[in-house]
Amino acid sequence: MSTVRFVFPKVRLAEIIKTPGGLSVADALVRAQAGLETLKPTCLAEQMALLEYAEAAFDQLGASFDDVALAEIYSIAVRGIGTGAVCGAPAVDEVLNSLCDLVDHLRTSGRYDRDAVGVHVRAWRLLLNPALPPEGAEPVLEGLRKVTARYAA
Repeated sequence: MSTVRFVFPKVRLAEIIKTPGGLSVADALVRAQAGLETLKPTCLAEQMALLEYAEAAFDQLGASFDDVALAEIYSIAVRGIGTGAVCGAPAVDEVLNSLCDLVDHLRTSGRYDRDAVGVHVRAWRLLLNPALPPEGAEPVLEGLRKVTARYAA
């Protein structure tokens, strides 16, 4: 008769995790911030390129509802969400979220307001400006929230 033997291998990762040492949280955050700073110029260039694409797509919007054109603006804006914080312009992320919400509301309801889309695109450019003081962004964002809320219902 044979016997069954259960073998439980030691997992190296579990041992490493339990072992004290390594970077402190504060040091890790400092290193992460330094890494993000190196990405800032590239990220800003990417934001500017996306903004120029959005402005060109906005210029193509006509006077009546155009689902394809609105979808194009949405696809451009959604690619930039999250990069505003890395660029040093966190308000841009809110503009892009608001623009995507607005376009989504317009497309699902079949309603159309070219000016509402345009004010978001212009706010994107305004809030991407590094010379704008942080307290100057809040009134702009509040206005965009109101515009988007108008079409949310």
